[in-house]
Amino acid sequence: MNSDLVGKFVNIASRSAGFIAKRFDGMLASQVSDGDILAKLQAAADELAAAFEAREYAKALRDVMALADVVNAYVDANKPWELAKQEGQDARLQEVCTVLINAFRLLTIYLKPVLPKLAEGVEAFLDVAPLAWSDAANLLLGKKIHAYQHLMHAHRPVLIDKREANKQNMQATADTPAAAQYEPLAETIKIDDFAKLDLRIGKVLECNFVEGSDKLLQFTVDMGFEKRNIFSGIRKAYQEPEKLVGRNVVVVANLAERKMRFGVSQGMIVCASGQTTAKACSCWTPIKAPSRACA
Repeated sequence: MNSDLVGKFVNIASRSAGFIAKRFDGMLASQVSDGDILAKLQAAADELAAAFEAREYAKALRDVMALADVVNAYVDANKPWELAKQEGQDARLQEVCTVLINAFRLLTIYLKPVLPKLAEGVEAFLDVAPLAWSDAANLLLGKKIHAYQHLMHAHRPVLIDKREANKQNMQATADTPAAAQYEPLAETIKIDDFAKLDLRIGKVLECNFVEGSDKLLQFTVDMGFEKRNIFSGIRKAYQEPEKLVGRNVVVVANLAERKMRFGVSQGMIVCASGQTTAKACSCWTPIKAPSRACA
């Protein structure tokens, strides 16, 4: 990414397009005298096409980057930034930058099969129709182009390391078929966090659908010391709420009341979900009257 695409390829445009925009109103030269480098790039079209057709993608891309090296050598030899400082060198500066823009266009054609989105950005920059392989036979001369906008930025090593770590984590997950069937666990808590919950057993006195909601059931729960009105989002798991009447449920008894448009919910019925569970609520029917909850 950084050394090849940004350092060798995109920099060809960034180091030449600015001069075309500022010094020549975006107009490329109508002809170039040192077209040997462009002829060399054009001559590579058939061999590169054959490599792509043969699915020798690594070879094709290595050869394209080798051509990019040739173009960068031309940049270093002609130094457009120095030409721009010299009086009487405007024509030469425009010619050199035109060669570089055309080289960049040819390299884009060769990279388009693997970088189609980047090619779209180049087409917009050059103000041309979508590039086809056959376009390598022609040069872009006497044409006005748009001001250059960044097409690709270098990636910082820390981001690359982070992406690689994410990639490895994803691969580890993919290698464990069972793990893919379950929702990832929430953030780890400590025992002190769990100890804040006051879980009590309550008996369901009433359970009904909530008009206007496709998720909620409305419970009246006898907590022993008082009766609670609780809304629970488990409607999809229980299509016959009347069957929950008489069953015991685990309730988070010290949860702050929540005012909803259907009424006030005075607690939370403990639920769980998972690929292997048919229903989500922790409702259960005890064999004997228990003093505490059990799953």
